[in-house]
Amino acid sequence: MKKHRSLLILTGALAVLVIVYLGLGSYNRKQEQKEAETAEANTVTVTDISDLQEISYQYEGNDFAFAKNEDVWYYTKDKEFPVAQSYIDAMATAFGNLTAVRELKETDQLSDYGLENPKYTIHLKDSEGTETTLYFGNAVEENYYMTLNDKEKVYTVSGTSLDTISYEWNDFLQKETLPSIGSANLKQVTITENGNQTVYDSKEESQKEDLAAIAGGFGAASFGTCVEYAVKDEKLASYGLEENEKIKIEAVYEDDDKKEQTLTLNIGKLDESGSYYYVQLDGSKMVYQMGKEVVENMLNKGE
Repeated sequence: MKKHRSLLILTGALAVLVIVYLGLGSYNRKQEQKEAETAEANTVTVTDISDLQEISYQYEGNDFAFAKNEDVWYYTKDKEFPVAQSYIDAMATAFGNLTAVRELKETDQLSDYGLENPKYTIHLKDSEGTETTLYFGNAVEENYYMTLNDKEKVYTVSGTSLDTISYEWNDFLQKETLPSIGSANLKQVTITENGNQTVYDSKEESQKEDLAAIAGGFGAASFGTCVEYAVKDEKLASYGLEENEKIKIEAVYEDDDKKEQTLTLNIGKLDESGSYYYVQLDGSKMVYQMGKEVVENMLNKGE
């Protein structure tokens, strides 16, 4: 009888706990929803541009202007410049959907906020040709004073929006990439220099040590500074990349799907510092610098 009574008490207590738990869960969900609605109600929208087509501004004395064609951003002054799309997409999001920390209800002179002569001016245009100009003035803690168009309203906005324009030209350039090549997937390398070919094959036991050294070079290889993104044929000689001067490396490797692929890399001369070679993917118009030691390992000339 006592056991039965204890069981009933425990069952009742458990039921109460379940009810309390469910009640707390419901309460927490309602609180979260209420907080989200409050936050949304307090959001001050500065811009809401759904189809941004042009962005231009000046940064560190350089003029930057980008426009979109068929969802691809390009540099308006030179369409051959290979634009890293993610950087411009980040700008479009930051400035096309800009919200303020707060709107100043009572404002003084624009000069008091650094907005008479703004530090940054961003020009935007949407697909219908509507233009919007954003002006950013003085910093206030982690935010900036800003206004737009007719400068009637003044806001404070997060400084993170300006982070999206804090880049130099080379940052916006979309470099080419090299495949992942190492000892495990490098099958054969052919090096052509001064008309002479040297072949290293993974099937040749006597060449495995040489091929491992070459693979080490490929494993460490990456493109450094891009010195030309649309090199003209007449300039190839200045980089040692003319047909009769360059060294050609053809690497046969297996990709992630175990299919054989061929990478052809052209090696030019050393730069003035003697620390970097000029290199170019075969068929590309882009010329890069690559570290001397890495290149010489790929050529099996390493110490």
